[in-house]
Amino acid sequence: MKVLALDLSKSRTGWAVWDGKSQKAIFGHWTLGTAYTSRGRTFAKLHAELNGLWRLTKFENIYFEQPINPASLSGSTNIETLQVLSGLAAHAESFAYAVGCRQVEGINVSSWRRDFIGPQKRGTKRHTLKTLTIERCQQLGFSPRFDDEADAIGILDYSLGLNGIVPPWRKDEVLRPMLTGAK
Repeated sequence: MKVLALDLSKSRTGWAVWDGKSQKAIFGHWTLGTAYTSRGRTFAKLHAELNGLWRLTKFENIYFEQPINPASLSGSTNIETLQVLSGLAAHAESFAYAVGCRQVEGINVSSWRRDFIGPQKRGTKRHTLKTLTIERCQQLGFSPRFDDEADAIGILDYSLGLNGIVPPWRKDEVLRPMLTGAK
């Protein structure tokens, strides 16, 4: 089972793909646009990047972080950001159906994060959560350069668990060390 996980964002979309056999997933990121890039061009860039990755490894399942719920808008998130994230999710889903993926699913950020880094206090800062996700990836032997790549690895790890798969990077894990917070 080949699985692709996406942390969708206009500025830096993290991706992680596992072929079902390798010891590690491969991961990276794509820049889909800037503040001046139109939504349409951003969506077209996602499609092109997905197509390029699809040619390299014909993934069968796509999982992505669900867009923000409009009721949860806060901080620097605005309606434009929500529209871009919703559009990116729709384009990822459309791409999955176009190439015949068996499954495509949006994953709730709180669900995958709680599973990946452990429960956090309500109101934990976004920066701290991102730092903990990178730390957890490092514990599992990954070296993400950006939090978007770490998030994609977390989404991938969680989605494999949903399917009852224990990936090689988790097989020898007996007890997970506690993540104590940002360094």
